[in-house]
Formats: sequence, structure tokens, C-alpha cells
Amino acid sequence: MYLLIIVFYHLPEPYTNLSSNMVLIYFPKIILHYWRTKSLISFHVNETAFNNVTQMIRAPVVDISRPLVTLKEPIKHVFVIVLESIRADALPLNNNLANAVKSTFTSDATAENVTPLLNSLWMNSVRTVASVTSSYTLKSLISIFCGIYPLNVNFLKEANSENFLYEKCLPELLREIFQTTNNQSTFRSAFFTAARDDFDHQRDLFDKLKFDTIINGFDIYEQIGNVPDLGMFGPADQYILPLMWKWIDKNLAENETNHLMMSLLVTGTHEPFPQPNDWSFDEYRFYIDEPNVNNYLNALHATDDFLKEIIDGFKLRKLYNDTLFIITSDHGYVFNDYGKQMLGLLSTPLECAFSVPLMLHNPHLEAKQLDGQFTNMDILPTIMDILLSSIKPTQQSTNQLLSVPNNQLQSILSRYEGTSILRMLIEKQPVRYTFHLTNPGNSYIIVKQYPKKLTYDISNDEVHLYHLGHDPFELVDLIHLDYKIATTHPPWINVMCNKHWMQTWKGRWTNKYPNVRIYHKLLLENKSFVSISTSNSMNNDKVQLKDMLDWADQTLELARFWKNLVKQRYRYESKTFNYHTN
Repeated sequence: MYLLIIVFYHLPEPYTNLSSNMVLIYFPKIILHYWRTKSLISFHVNETAFNNVTQMIRAPVVDISRPLVTLKEPIKHVFVIVLESIRADALPLNNNLANAVKSTFTSDATAENVTPLLNSLWMNSVRTVASVTSSYTLKSLISIFCGIYPLNVNFLKEANSENFLYEKCLPELLREIFQTTNNQSTFRSAFFTAARDDFDHQRDLFDKLKFDTIINGFDIYEQIGNVPDLGMFGPADQYILPLMWKWIDKNLAENETNHLMMSLLVTGTHEPFPQPNDWSFDEYRFYIDEPNVNNYLNALHATDDFLKEIIDGFKLRKLYNDTLFIITSDHGYVFNDYGKQMLGLLSTPLECAFSVPLMLHNPHLEAKQLDGQFTNMDILPTIMDILLSSIKPTQQSTNQLLSVPNNQLQSILSRYEGTSILRMLIEKQPVRYTFHLTNPGNSYIIVKQYPKKLTYDISNDEVHLYHLGHDPFELVDLIHLDYKIATTHPPWINVMCNKHWMQTWKGRWTNKYPNVRIYHKLLLENKSFVSISTSNSMNNDKVQLKDMLDWADQTLELARFWKNLVKQRYRYESKTFNYHTN
């Protein structure tokens, strides 16, 4: 019996004493550890059903042999730049932002004027729009650097010592895979930000992310002096640059063969969108008559100037050609879009809070616009794809991506829930499910299988349903549509819905067990299989309300399964869950 417990349950702490009796030491600890568990895993769970449903919440499978772009030279260094609160219609800037706030841009408000550097990089990069897993910054960083979902609990419980990040994060993964013949890591990693690290267990989180070096606002105070703060979290972004250059120069001086993995969190575009202290009145521009948006665009313009300093510094050090720059945002932002009284990110489930730009830039990487249902969990697998492809300079091909060690890349793609955006999808797979949490983590759970979107309001126990293809601004909630009054129906919906088709939503979220069986049946019947190449054609057809309601019924159950699965993977509150499959 002791051995069965050891085999079937995670140890509450690592076993390191090889000279002692493992069973005698851990039996009482395991009993105490799992005594708090509310419900143990049921041994009659249908394993095939469980595994198949788990597969549904992963990214679709890609064909490793079919890269979408060309990489002409190997990559040596990686620099992940995370901008605060940049929504997809702000970078590159386009009229969708002005339309969202029911205003118009001035003649100065162009992408070339507001963000000249970023706009140039965008046009010369692999670029796309991605959805973040959370509109809470620190949770979003977990998905970027660890390739995993955050917990749907408020604030940063993921950083608690009793919870586990259930996959290795990028710094540790690089140390593990890329080593010299002396078993020393070829990578040195560092995270930089001008923000202080005293907000919501941020220090504990970065201990778990396992960067070699963390440099933040407190280091600026210590090494530079008493500089003024800008905004909510610490000094202005430019004060981090001397410390960043010092770290880079030192590591390359120690060994010029070192590879660098760096990340920078840029906070200048965080609300309340302050202007740099050294700006004159003439430097403040008038882009739009909406004050919040105008301040936001001015902060973005200042950030563009700051990033130009960084690119120039890499060129000066002759690192630019060897570095892969990944530029994205932790989340978007909401400006009372389309008349909805929602400002900021707290408990805001709108798409503009989650849709962000994502670009991969290197002068040897072919520039290309990619379209797909990507998330920030895809960043880690994509970085690993490029670095694995860069292990050996290829002689037979002009594309490094064709020289990737297939087994190593496949191992990464099998291990993490995201995918490499640089590889072609295999045809005829289910449209991807993605899951998203509103700030601060447990107010809304959002599930998308484009173009369908379900939001569950946890506090009020309410379900909302949208079709983003016909209704991208989420103005028509199909669950609360009055099916009896035809004049209220949008022209793209076919109601034809009897009352008995209307589902009961209240109380379902707190039911004891999520139902796995209906998803296993769904897979077997291939109902969710849509050719990736033709899925966008759904937007041109009239939507059947019954089909949307059936999808919402199934997806709410899937969201419950996902919530429990993620908590179990983190070992949150030592919980394990029973999944009903009968």
C-alpha cells in the first residue's frame, strides 16, 4: 500500500536523501499532504476519454518539415521585449482604435509618426496578432516564459511555495538543452525592468522563472541614485539601460561564445500613461480628441524612442544580426470601446484587452504576415524552434529551419501546450480552443474557438456567447437574445430555436464534477473537425443559433474541466479532481 501511494501521488517535496528509506520518510508526509484534498482521483476514469479531452486544449499539430518562412543564418541571442498594455490596433496604429472610441485621428496620427521604429520592425518581421492568456501582467509573463496557463485565481497564487509551475520555464530549458562539451550551459539569462519588484509576490515568481540575473527598479536606486519615479511602478524605462548594457558587456567579455537570453518589461505605456519627465510641451502631440487615448499614444511614441536606443545599442555592439527580437505585450487595454462602460482591465472580458501584436525580428529571418489563432504560450516553443534550428549552420539548404533536429523539436511541442508559429499546421484538425482569464484572474473565464467566444462571469454566475466573425465588437450576446422578437435579431443569425433548446446556465459552474464523456463523444463523431484552410468561410454563412447554443453548452463544461486540470497541474491547494465520464 505504501508503494502504491508513492507511485500514484506527487511527492509533497523533492526526495534527495538517497541513503534513507523513501517509504518510511514519505508515508506520513504524504498522508498529511493529501488529507486536505477534497476529492481524490477516481480510478474508474476513462483514460482514453481523459487524454483525448486534454488534447483538445492543446495547440493543433504542426508539420515540422514544412516551415512557413526562411531563416538564412543561425541565431545566437534572444531578446524578449514585453510592452505594457499595447493592444493590437495600436501597433501598428490603425483606424480601428479611433473607431472603437467613436472618434477620429488627426493627420499626425499615423503608424509612421507615432511609432516609426516599431512600424519599421513590424513590416520587416514575422508578425501576427496573438491572444494573451491573462490580462494580468504577472500571469501573462508565466505564459510567455513558461508556455503554460496561469491559475484562475485572483492575483499571483502561482508564486506560492506550495504551488508548482508545471513545466520548465525558458531560462532553465535553455540551460538544460544548450550545453558545452564540459556540460556547462552556453546561455546566460537576465530579466530587466525599471519597475520595482515588490508588487504581488513578483520576487517569488521570478525565483521560479529561474533567470540567472534579475535587475529592476531597486537596482536602479542602488546603482544610479535617487532618480524620480514615472508612473505607478518605479523609474522611467531609460534608467534601466546602463544596467542592461553593463550586464551584456560583462557576459560577452567573460566569454565571447556565450549566448544571451534577455527580457525587458517596458512599463512606460502602463496607465495613467505618463509623459517622460524631460519632455517639453512641444513634444506632446495631439493625435485624437479623446484624452486617455491621446496620452496613451504619446506614451507609446516615447516608448518607440526608447526602443530605438536599444536597437542602436545592439548594432553598436555588433549583436543585432545575431539576435532574435521578440516584441509583444503583456495584454491590451480597454477605452470604453464601442460605448461599453469599461475602462482599463479590471474584470474586462472584451477582445481588445487580450489581442496584442507579436513580432519576431532578425535581419536574416524572412518577413511575413501570419494569420492564425495564436497565444502568448506559443512564444516559448517558437523560440526553441529557432534556437534548435541554429545549432549547426546548414550547408545543404538556404533555410536553417529545415535543419532542425526533429526529435528535439517534437519533444518540445509534445511537452508544451503552445506551438511554433513558424511551422505549417497539419490539415483537418479541430479549430483551436484557447482559454483566457481577466484581471486579476478569477472574475471571468473566456473560451474561444474562433469565431465562437464564450465568457463566463464567475461572480454573477452568468454565461455570455458571441460570434466574433459577424460581431467582432461583442455587441450581440446570443445567449440573452430574445428568440421570440424577430426584430431584435441581427441579419446574420438564424434563430429558429424552440424554447426547449434554451439551456439552463445558472449553477452549472459549481456542479461537483465536469463531464468528460461528451467531449470524448464529440471527438469520436468528428463534430469539431474543421479544415484549417476553410474555417474562415464560416463567417460568410448564416449562423444557426441552435448550433451556437449547443457549442456553448459543451464549452462551458470544457471550461470547467480546464479549470480543474490546471489547478491539479499546479497542485493548487493540494487539489485533485474526479472527472465524470459516465
